[in-house]
Amino acid sequence: MLIDEERGTPIYQQIYQQIHDGIMDGSYPVGSKLPSIRGLADDLGCSRNTVEAAYHLLTGEGFAVSRPGSGYVVQDLSFLAPDAPVRPVLIGDPSPQIRYDFTYGDLEPGTFPAAAWRALTDDVLLSVESVGCDAYNDPLGEQELRAEIAWRLNTQRGLHCTPEQVVVQGGTQGSVQNLLALFGDGATVAMEEPGYDGVRSAIERSRVAVAPCRIDGGYERFLDDLEESGARLVYVTPSSQFPTCQVMPVDLRRRLLVWAHDHDAFILEDDYCRDFRYRERALLPLATMDVEGRVVYMGTFSKSLSPALRMNYLVLPPELLRRWRATFANAYAEVPWLNQAVLGRFMRDGWDRHLRRAQARNRRKYEALTGALRDVLGSRVRVQENGTGLHLLVTGEDGRSQEELMAAARREGAAVYGTKRYWTNVDDAPEGCVLVGFSAIAEDDIEPGVRALARGWFGD
Repeated sequence: MLIDEERGTPIYQQIYQQIHDGIMDGSYPVGSKLPSIRGLADDLGCSRNTVEAAYHLLTGEGFAVSRPGSGYVVQDLSFLAPDAPVRPVLIGDPSPQIRYDFTYGDLEPGTFPAAAWRALTDDVLLSVESVGCDAYNDPLGEQELRAEIAWRLNTQRGLHCTPEQVVVQGGTQGSVQNLLALFGDGATVAMEEPGYDGVRSAIERSRVAVAPCRIDGGYERFLDDLEESGARLVYVTPSSQFPTCQVMPVDLRRRLLVWAHDHDAFILEDDYCRDFRYRERALLPLATMDVEGRVVYMGTFSKSLSPALRMNYLVLPPELLRRWRATFANAYAEVPWLNQAVLGRFMRDGWDRHLRRAQARNRRKYEALTGALRDVLGSRVRVQENGTGLHLLVTGEDGRSQEELMAAARREGAAVYGTKRYWTNVDDAPEGCVLVGFSAIAEDDIEPGVRALARGWFGD
């Protein structure tokens, strides 16, 4: 076994990978013993804890098992690979196969840190702290997780908050609906137009009026619409407006805080893409400018970890925290204890490494996509992006509708997505504008995917 201390990969992961590969290719047969922790540590000149961490990953993934008196033994993996069900073929199905999916929101398969998550899950369940599974838990969220979130917000995003202000929630839509319960009947919520349709749907399900505030032309009409809305809460995405990729100017942020003060209102800042910035440094969150407790800060783990876990959080100003405690005094935790406990451990022990990898991966994808659009499609399309997040907008310059562009792309095995749903009034949506995401597509598929778009749209 060879260990390269000059590589960026931690030694325990190098040990894990080499044993893993040996098990898969038969070098370590089923039932054979792995080297003892002490012996392997001596051979490699590393600590026993390093070897133990590698073995912990192997046992967590089922490749080995620890047997008293025998050490670590290679496990039979046949039960881990059941026959995959055969997908039924729909006779006459006209839908072309999508080879290049430029969807937004889903993450690339295989990027979830499954091995680390599994190992931490074992640690949590086997620890004395697993008493959390025997009782109803704090409805605001597990203390360790809330403390980790608050620490990172304070040290990395410039916020000044305590763990007590952090409320763990089960996704953006649920967060918004719960927040609206603090404002009573007859409330109006303002939001950017266009804006995230998932939030609009959550507001409408709460039977609350939505007041769209236009941001076209660089926010010129936004405050005028907001003044006329009568809203007590406004939803905004300042760091990268969804879906147009505009950044809210500092002057407008100040004026928005003045509006909140003058109208005894609150601002819900959705900082959904803060982790992914590829060019200049991002402006600090709007919440860092708030000295009166008018901003509710919302963050998510869906873009950086997994949308399937359904975990996000709110940071409530003191007045709304008081209302929240009163309104949800008899409520239960929104997210299962185990997921919260594991995420709290992961944020403490593995988050920084995971996030750096995700950032590097998405930076490469961003550069590959913008480069391919520039080189392959050139001036035939207009691209809207600001070096942030996991998507951009592409508008054709030949007058075709977005439906025509999507259909032409699908005929070449590529999927891009319409944007009309982000407008309250779809008649106001521009024609020929499609959303192109890069969160789920593999980096190697981006350039050929853009060439597929060129074939579909321009016959290249």
